[in-house]
Amino acid sequence: MLILEKAGHNVSAPTLTGLAERSDLLSRDVNLSTHIDDIVRNAEAQEAAEIVLVGHSYGGFPATAAAHRLGAQVKQLILLDAFLPFDGEMFLDHAPSIRDQYRKMAKADANWHIPPLSSAAFGVEEQDQYWVDARLTPHPVGGYFERVSLDSRPSVFRKTYLRCSQAPGELLQKSVGRVKADAEWGYLELDAPHDAIISHPHLLSDTLLRHVDGEK
Repeated sequence: MLILEKAGHNVSAPTLTGLAERSDLLSRDVNLSTHIDDIVRNAEAQEAAEIVLVGHSYGGFPATAAAHRLGAQVKQLILLDAFLPFDGEMFLDHAPSIRDQYRKMAKADANWHIPPLSSAAFGVEEQDQYWVDARLTPHPVGGYFERVSLDSRPSVFRKTYLRCSQAPGELLQKSVGRVKADAEWGYLELDAPHDAIISHPHLLSDTLLRHVDGEK
């Protein structure tokens, strides 16, 4: 954030309900709609005429839906190694191999939520793993099972997809395929692992600044 702010941009990184420092709000009432509302309310509070939304990983679902809701207020949607939803999909449609397992676990235990994976699984270097892992929290299960509703009107914002080329791509195959098949999307690869925000902050910031400032 500091790198982007030093370049003259106003930056906000809202924490989604039930996660990180807001983990005390974790419950079965928290779902994808909650997270979409988090982003929309944060964007509206900025009172900015042109907003660039950046969604990472799961965040591609709520960020895409929020961009559709905000409409003309959004200048650009950037998905960083993220899932690109189609209307009516849920997050676990992109991970069918674990969908039934997660559904069974959620039904068996009313307090069960998605356990976090270690940062090592996402390419975070060893010296940073303890810092990251200490901040990981379970993910609200409702975020994975609620189906997204997208506005059917044509989008008016620019769309860019940043694929982290050092990260495994199996779960993102569907999303990347959609991007490459849609001329409205710009696509480029970042030589970084999935958590580029941590591992390659300068490369990521430089890339974001370059594409926010006009390149597709």
